[in-house]
This record gives sequence, C-alpha cells and structure tokens, in this order.
Amino acid sequence: IPTTQFSFSRNSSLYMSTDGEGRGGGGKEKGSERATSGGHLRRRDSTIRLLSRNLSNAFTETNITLVISILTLLSTVILQTWYTIVTQNSHYATTFNTLHSEYASPEMLDAFDAVEDFINEHGVERYADVFMNLKKDKKREEVSKIDHARRRVVHWYGKTCLFWKKGLIPADLLMSFPGESKAEYFLRNFEPLEEANRMIYGANLDVEVFRCLRELYSIEEAKPGMCSDGSLGEAHALCPASSAAG
Repeated sequence: IPTTQFSFSRNSSLYMSTDGEGRGGGGKEKGSERATSGGHLRRRDSTIRLLSRNLSNAFTETNITLVISILTLLSTVILQTWYTIVTQNSHYATTFNTLHSEYASPEMLDAFDAVEDFINEHGVERYADVFMNLKKDKKREEVSKIDHARRRVVHWYGKTCLFWKKGLIPADLLMSFPGESKAEYFLRNFEPLEEANRMIYGANLDVEVFRCLRELYSIEEAKPGMCSDGSLGEAHALCPASSAAG
C-alpha cells in the first residue's frame, strides 16, 4: 500500500508536474500570442501615426505650393494688365500728339485760310457752286489752291475718324481736340465743297468722314434747303450757280 501510495503520489506528483508544465506551457503560449498581438498593434499604431504625419506634411507642403502658385499668377496678371494699360496710353498719347502736330502744321493752317478766303470772296451761299463750276470748266489755276486745301483737311479728319473707329485713340481725347466746335466748323465749310465734288464725279467721295464726325460728336445733320428753281439742295442748299445768281 505504501508503495502504491507512493507510486500514486509520485504519479500524482508526476501528473501534477505534467499538468503544471502543460498549464505553464499554455500560459507561455498565450503570453507569447499576446506579446505578438501587442507588437502588431504597436507597429500598426506607429505606421498610422507615421502615415498621418506624412499626409499632414504633404498637405501642408501642397497648400504652401498652391498659395505660392496663386500669388505668382495674380502678380503676373496684375503686372501684365498694368503694362498693357501703360503701353496703350503711350500709344494713345503718341497718336494724339501726331494728330495735334499735323493740325497745327503750316500746311493745314494755309488750307484753312485758303477755304476761308474763298468763302469770303464768293459768299457763303455761292462758294460751293463757284467751286463746282470752276472744276467743271477745268480752270485749274483758279481752283487748284482751294481743291488742294479741301483734300488736305478732309484727309486729316478722315484719318482721325479712322483712328477712332479702329480703337487707336479714345473718344474722350477727341472731345478735347479737335473737339465739337472744330468739327462743326469743318462740316459747315468743307462738306459743301465735298458735295460739289461729288456732284461733278457722281460718286460718294469721302462722305463717311462726315457721318463719322456727326456720330462722334452727336451733331445733327442739317436739313436740306430749297433752291430757287424749286429743287432740293443738299445739307447747305447747293443750288446751280445760275439759279443762285438769279
């Protein structure tokens, strides 16, 4: 019996020892699993933090780059706009100065004087008819001076209108020079000559310049007058010289 008990005790001891080892081994395995799982979690957390930090840095760098790009674009647009405005104003000033210098040239002043002298010599109501008859009779020595003056002044106003139509000079500059008063003077004294020239050659020569000036300065077109023979004259009642004389 003692032997059996001893054996039993021993077996029991062995059993207990074996069970202890088994349980102890199971604990070690579970601890190892927990340690491994904890390591994975720590590595995952570390990876997430690293990714978050990298993403945050990337977004920050992207935002800075975007802001710099926008500011660069805005500064480029502002400088380009400023340069365009300065260049355009410089062109306007150059064109305006050219027109002003041509208008004040001795040739233009002589042309105005020639037309005024011709009007004073033949009268406001007859000078256009006299001009037309002289051209019809081909009396070039008598009509060449006034004809050249007409062409020079009409050409200058035609060029001014062309520059305005093409946007090479703004209307506000043309309001100051030549201005409405000079435009009215041109229409009053030169349009009858141009109309007489048109009646000779049967073509609308340089009529656009008169329309342009009326549009630019909002000048109403004069109503046609009645000639002594009962026919309608043009804006300044261009009647035949014989009828006017009669």
